[in-house]
Amino acid sequence: MSRREIREREEREVLERKYRAKQEKKKVKDNKKNKSKLKSINSKKSKSQSNIFIKLIKLIIKTILIVIFIVCLLAGILIGYLGVKTAWNKKEMLKLFAKETTMMITGQTKEDIDNLKPIYCLVMGVSKDIDVQLTDTIMVCAYYPKTQQASMLSIPRDTFIGNSEYSARGNDKINSVYASNGNDPKATLKKVEKLTGLDIDNYVVIDNKALVKLVDKIGGVYFNVPINMKYDSKKQDLHINLKKGYQKIDGKKAEQLLRFRKNNNHTGYPASYGSDDYGRMRTQRDFITETIKQTLQIKNITKINDLIKIVFDHVDTNLDVNEVLNYIPAAVEFDIKNIESATLPGESTRLGPSELWFFKQYEKQTDDIIDKMFLFNEKNENNSKVSVEDLTIQVLNGTGESDEYEKIIKRLENKGYNIIETGRTNINKNTKIISRTGKSEKFSNDISKILKGADIKTGSSDDYKIDYTIVIGQDKI
Repeated sequence: MSRREIREREEREVLERKYRAKQEKKKVKDNKKNKSKLKSINSKKSKSQSNIFIKLIKLIIKTILIVIFIVCLLAGILIGYLGVKTAWNKKEMLKLFAKETTMMITGQTKEDIDNLKPIYCLVMGVSKDIDVQLTDTIMVCAYYPKTQQASMLSIPRDTFIGNSEYSARGNDKINSVYASNGNDPKATLKKVEKLTGLDIDNYVVIDNKALVKLVDKIGGVYFNVPINMKYDSKKQDLHINLKKGYQKIDGKKAEQLLRFRKNNNHTGYPASYGSDDYGRMRTQRDFITETIKQTLQIKNITKINDLIKIVFDHVDTNLDVNEVLNYIPAAVEFDIKNIESATLPGESTRLGPSELWFFKQYEKQTDDIIDKMFLFNEKNENNSKVSVEDLTIQVLNGTGESDEYEKIIKRLENKGYNIIETGRTNINKNTKIISRTGKSEKFSNDISKILKGADIKTGSSDDYKIDYTIVIGQDKI
């Protein structure tokens, strides 16, 4: 190779090296540029994602705030509605809230509630863990939804229901009727109707499981156990061990409480409380009353369907579950103080050739109790249908002046009362409201409130076509 060729080759190699170096430098520069671009893109993407996340958080917070506002607004409207309807009485507000809620749950309307009729029912507690199924508990119960009254009459289990006292036998006791008629509750129902003269129609036979589950479902019942109770029976697989005093009773303890008759040492309820069956029936009534009271609380509204299901799964009844549900909105307004309770009047005596102990009812006193506790409440229930406009009122001026008398007439008329007669009478010191037809006590109390207090009396309806006579006295001047 000539010197010239060698020089040309070296010059080409130098140019190639420079070109490669230039290309390498450009590649490095391009890489740096691409990395910078990628970083910029990733940064923008990250910022975009961050902005979307922030916007999402803001949207969620905004939605929550709107929901809270709507809830607060609705709560305010609800509280305002309840307050206005109840004059801001907290107890009445809770009752109205419970009523409105249960009406919504059961699909009832105000008209449905207003048209509810009194319901009568024979309640029997049957022990199903012994050879013979005797009715430990027998009670006639009635509920009057319009007047919010309730009555409970206990029937002693040894009550005589036979035809002849001289030939009385063990199966002439009312607690044996259920078993001796093939566990047919209608047989006992007929006997109780004969004893009381009431048309009862409905019956509920409760076994121990229903009681245990019902009491447990509402979280137990607080009750004052009247005495120490200690009894064991292998035959009945029954073991009772309760201490005297106020305590929380769960389902199992409730069964022990209601089935207790005597202790292992043969002691029982003291005479001061009500000895033997009287004490037992008193405990049963008191415990059932407390159970009703503690069941009809706001906290149990959402458990209504479960409570109904427990009852209907463990009872024998001719009541329809839908019929019972219809009464729930009215029942939540019920005040436990409105329960009247009593025991069938009578005495324990020996009857029959074997001189067995029976409870023999006093028929006259029974009629009086039935009239007072049941028929009277039914009459008031029927009279509760009367409206303000249906009443006829006479207002007499016993003040000796006219100004206040005329103001009171105006107040009554503004409340919708129908004043058909006015006039003067002798000077009276105190204002009186005289109910002449006994249409409803609630009107007497309402009129008394309008008058800001007045004596309420009952007067003769003879020769009167007026329901109320109101005599305005000098105490209103």
